[in-house]
Amino acid sequence: MRNKSTSYPNKLIKLVTQLTTRISETPLLFKEAHYKKNRVAVMGHFSIFYKVVNDEILITAFWDNRQDPKNLLKLLEDQ
Repeated sequence: MRNKSTSYPNKLIKLVTQLTTRISETPLLFKEAHYKKNRVAVMGHFSIFYKVVNDEILITAFWDNRQDPKNLLKLLEDQ
């Protein structure tokens, strides 16, 4: 925490919880990404990449969209 405030981390946790709940309720709701059958759910500066495998949802990356996308490719290639 840069400014010793807990408001931003708490807001982010709430958003992630809401988004992962939506993913669990309707896994195919979000668009397919171009990476090995991943799907992507975007929330502002962040994205959650995930796969639906059998009856499970596997989160493959929690990504800050302001980063270099080449690093994301490397991360997802390992999945």
